[in-house]
Amino acid sequence: MPGIGIISNPFAKVNKRDPEHNTLLWYILGNKGQYEVTETILDLSRVCTEFEARGIDHIGIVGGDGTISLTLSAIHEAYHQKTLPRILLLRGGTVNVTASNLGIYGKPKNVMHDFLTSYHSGKEMAVMKLSSLVVNGRLGFLFANGLASRFLAEFYKNKSNALGAGLFFSRVFGDLIAGGKLTGEFKKLSRIEKLKIELETDDHQKLSEEAVYTMIFASTLTAMPFGFRMFRRLKPGTSTAEMLAFTAQGRELVPMAARVLTGMKLQPDGQQNHIFKTLNISAEEPINFSLDGDLMSAQDGHIRISMGPTFEFCSPYGKVL
Repeated sequence: MPGIGIISNPFAKVNKRDPEHNTLLWYILGNKGQYEVTETILDLSRVCTEFEARGIDHIGIVGGDGTISLTLSAIHEAYHQKTLPRILLLRGGTVNVTASNLGIYGKPKNVMHDFLTSYHSGKEMAVMKLSSLVVNGRLGFLFANGLASRFLAEFYKNKSNALGAGLFFSRVFGDLIAGGKLTGEFKKLSRIEKLKIELETDDHQKLSEEAVYTMIFASTLTAMPFGFRMFRRLKPGTSTAEMLAFTAQGRELVPMAARVLTGMKLQPDGQQNHIFKTLNISAEEPINFSLDGDLMSAQDGHIRISMGPTFEFCSPYGKVL
């Protein structure tokens, strides 16, 4: 019988801050669904398999973007050829970019309450389709390497919140403007990498280029952390993604960063932009990158990105995609 299943990551920021948080959410859900706390990948796989066997057609996720990425990968594997369940993002992680792109804000307990109210009253909820990426076998929505992933790694070291991330970004941007002579933050993060990019565009053109890159993004989300809109050619719900590859270095990045911060469209100089279906990035040494906030590494120097399954996300707050 169709129903609701909730999967919570006990290591998500909201749960680590409040040991009783999962108990509260379980109480709110009551007998209206099944609440599971998964501590390991094996736990996650087991729960998703159980949900599939029970015919669960709505799955809520408590946690940030990294939790969502792992959970959707497990859901896709468990449901296999069957219709995928609708996904409800309850937030609660350090990074919640995917939920923000879908217009879902607030505390997990409030989102769950609003969802249950709509679900059981028969009120029609917004449903938004979002295609995923497959990055070296794992599902996600936002890939980054180079300067961007190193920024994230330093932010995690500080174990800060959104305000701390904003302050850290301000220090890095200020140091960029000062040519690396203010705090040294930008100089520490900005190492260039010689990479080869091979991609197939949405109209089946094949492109190949080798260059020195500062950072590369690939995304099916239109907005970055802090709400910065860089991916302006995306059409959400379609099986394509957008790549931004930056060859600009040092102070050449200042006007580009200023345009992003002020909501303006990027100029073509110093960056490449393509709508793609497949993207291969290769180097002669290991490549560090991030996928939905999780830090990863391609030790063989090869990153393979292709289009993954399309998920349906439900929201009690209206449609934004």
